[in-house]
Amino acid sequence: MWNLICRWAAGLFLLGIPVAVADEVVDDVDKIDGLVFREPFSGLSASEIESKLIVFLITDEDPFQWTKAKLDKADKSRLGGGPDVWCGPNFRRSFQKLFVKRPDLKDRCIAQRVVAGLPANLTADAPRSLPPRAITAICDGQYRLLHFSVGVPEPDDLIQMIEDAEENKTLLQLHPDDPAAVGKAVLDRANKRVQRVYQESLDRLAEPMSWDESLAVDDAWVAKYARFVSSLNPSYLFDVRLRFELSDTSDLVRLLVLEQHCETRRDWCDSLAPYIIGRPMRAIMNPLVDTTWGIPAVLEINKEDHDEILRWFSSRRENSYVVLAIKPTYLDRDITWPPPNISRNPLAKRSWNELETAMSHHPFRSVSAEELAVVLRENDEMSISLLAPTRARYVIFEPEKKKLTVIRESDFPGKFINRLQTK
Repeated sequence: MWNLICRWAAGLFLLGIPVAVADEVVDDVDKIDGLVFREPFSGLSASEIESKLIVFLITDEDPFQWTKAKLDKADKSRLGGGPDVWCGPNFRRSFQKLFVKRPDLKDRCIAQRVVAGLPANLTADAPRSLPPRAITAICDGQYRLLHFSVGVPEPDDLIQMIEDAEENKTLLQLHPDDPAAVGKAVLDRANKRVQRVYQESLDRLAEPMSWDESLAVDDAWVAKYARFVSSLNPSYLFDVRLRFELSDTSDLVRLLVLEQHCETRRDWCDSLAPYIIGRPMRAIMNPLVDTTWGIPAVLEINKEDHDEILRWFSSRRENSYVVLAIKPTYLDRDITWPPPNISRNPLAKRSWNELETAMSHHPFRSVSAEELAVVLRENDEMSISLLAPTRARYVIFEPEKKKLTVIRESDFPGKFINRLQTK
């Protein structure tokens, strides 16, 4: 019994030491100024372009609400104006702790926040039911991607991220005209770091992936990259099931919480790095977010960025049926659509191809989720649920009616064909 008491007392004593030290560190941290936040992709001076690292914090909150809150509560002295994102306090705190350990980094980093989740008008105004998510990315002063991570970094994570970013920046400077040399160097580093299950995927997938001279992010590259991510994802699921004893879809919430920590998807991110390092962040951000979270990203929400689709829609809305086909996520764009008609249900005798033919007799065009969100907002249309109960594929707007018709993958196309053919 005495020994137990002694161990208990010793434990309290030992616990007291780190607490005292921690309090002292907290005092030091509180004295450190936090990050400088600026608007995304804002201009930099010539010296900043050469010397600064741009740290992006990307969250899956509602971009419309975020923008409105920024306008309502703008405070230019704090974080570049506006309210904070869900993980903002922890993000800033990690950098403050980093600057205590590494004061030399204090003047190297500029932070920028991007909100890229589904807005309320694409979730039918439903309250949030899943844990929030975050992505951290580091760019150079030319806004070329140097590092990519899923989650909210701790101070030790930041040290590794910044070291990788600096190394990748050096590689880009050493090989300005040879992206393949950069990619292969990053690939060699990834192979040394990641677990065997990822190494096998990298070996298998290295052949289809290649490095173009321009490091451009065009439709062809995005399609190839999305296929690469789709092929890599089974390795990640196998990995997390083993590490965290995940068994079925009911563990999704737990996995999303785990993904708030950078360690969870580190090997996955390292496996992608050889093919994304050096690419322009503005161009790659949408496919990067889309393929990471598996939901469409809504980033550009200013109506000026969508002037053409808004003019096209508003000129037709009051006088005719208008049909918008919704593009799926990048991960699903290789899935054949319209699908073959294989159902034996008598209600499904008419095919999706017939439905699209009927739609084509009306104003009809494909839009991204981002474009749809802006169209709904700018025209004061009803909100819809993009992903539930199943994914929406088409939205029909009828003249002089506010109620929209949403056609989902689980619907039978036949019940909509007659309506469109008689109009």
